[in-house]
Amino acid sequence: MAISKEAKVGIIVFSAIVVLFWGINYLKGRDFFTTEKLIYAVYDRVEGLAASNVVEVNGLKIGLISSISLLPDHTGRIIAAMHVKKDLKIPRNSTAQIFSIDFLGTKGIRIIYGDSPDDIQNHDTLKSDIEKNISEQVSAQVAPIKLKAENLLASLDSVSYIIKDVFNEDTRENLKRSFSSISTSLNSMEHITKSVDTMMSKENGKLKMIFDNIQTITTDLKTVVANIGTISDTLKHSNLGATIENTRKTLEQTAQVFEKVNKGKGSLGMLVNNDSLYINLNNTARDLDILLKDLKANPKKYVHFSFIGK
Repeated sequence: MAISKEAKVGIIVFSAIVVLFWGINYLKGRDFFTTEKLIYAVYDRVEGLAASNVVEVNGLKIGLISSISLLPDHTGRIIAAMHVKKDLKIPRNSTAQIFSIDFLGTKGIRIIYGDSPDDIQNHDTLKSDIEKNISEQVSAQVAPIKLKAENLLASLDSVSYIIKDVFNEDTRENLKRSFSSISTSLNSMEHITKSVDTMMSKENGKLKMIFDNIQTITTDLKTVVANIGTISDTLKHSNLGATIENTRKTLEQTAQVFEKVNKGKGSLGMLVNNDSLYINLNNTARDLDILLKDLKANPKKYVHFSFIGK
């Protein structure tokens, strides 16, 4: 059966219409040849998001944005519909975040997985989020620095005012006098240093004499220490123990003698302890003294002289 020319033209036109329809819907994110599920996310603003832009997870494309429209609740919020692979398991508490695909401002939606054990189903709505753009990120980073800079400028202003108030005319004059005193002190120290150098350099200077005397005393001390060492060696080698023992015996014997004297033993003991002997000796001495005096006064009474002539 021969196909007429008109039928061929009709088939070609119909096929072209089908391909065109499929292509338009594909560009919009619809693919009639694959099974997909439709999910939603609601935003306060979409930041330039457009239909047919990519939907991805960790950089992997999983679908396309099918449509973007305003909600009919007069709130101004925007709902974005997304077609994703039907067999893809996405936790129910995941987040659909609008992010920048490139530096030209093209936007897409990034699915950030949650931790729910349940998966999203067809026509479910995800939580929404918007990634900060570069200017917002820069502002967020710069804002604290700006605040610190403002506080620093305020502090510097306060410090400059305090410095200006402190360093008045009187303070400056006091500082001048202080620096002058410091300069004078440094000059005095320099003169003292020169004097010390002069004293050290003179051969017969007082300081040198003092050092020489100190050296002589040190030599004498060394000699004394050496002599002490010699004496110690002599004592070490001498029979010091026997000497001490003899001394101890002598002291014991002396103690025994004094003990006998105290008890009245012997002549010395009787002399010390008997009063009658002392009295008799005293009387004898007195009588002898009287006799000597009388002998001196009356010698003829006791001595007779006779002269014989030739």
